[in-house]
Amino acid sequence: MATVITLIKPSEIVNTGIVKAAPMASRFDASIIAPNIHIAEDRFLKTFIQKSFYDALIAAKNTTPYNYNPALGSIVLTFPSNSVYEFLWTEYMYDYLSRASYFQSLTAIAVQSGSNGMFTNNQDYGQNIQISGVKFIMDVELQTIESRKAIILKYLCDNKTLFPLFDADTHCGCDGEVKEDLNKNLGIIIY
Repeated sequence: MATVITLIKPSEIVNTGIVKAAPMASRFDASIIAPNIHIAEDRFLKTFIQKSFYDALIAAKNTTPYNYNPALGSIVLTFPSNSVYEFLWTEYMYDYLSRASYFQSLTAIAVQSGSNGMFTNNQDYGQNIQISGVKFIMDVELQTIESRKAIILKYLCDNKTLFPLFDADTHCGCDGEVKEDLNKNLGIIIY
């Protein structure tokens, strides 16, 4: 199977991203998130930054997983040779893609399949929140992702001269405001 190239790596989401190691999550398996990252990037990022901009980000990204926490080792920037991309990443896209990848993975985290059928994880030291709890978390995460998308678009529109590969004509009005998204979901969440 070919390796899928993505902007964010599973270890970056789990070890330095939004899923932090804690007593009950210390055994969190990054391999559950890994197959969902490219799907999350397709669904949530590539739909508004276009392929050429995405490809430029991939080309400029450090091949070594980033680290901004000196307690975990040497500082490794995501875009060491491009400060504009580095700021976009650390302030806007890092959290957005971490959350999008986590959201896309939630069903695989909560419900797994085996030779005996589908089952929910049942932790030894925690209470399983069941499917209704997973739906609640998914709703909250999707709302956060959607609000972060609007913030990213606003930043890109305000700074469109710094990002020539961003399709400002599609997303930005002449005054720098974000154009209304005609594909809004009207608050309806579809899984």
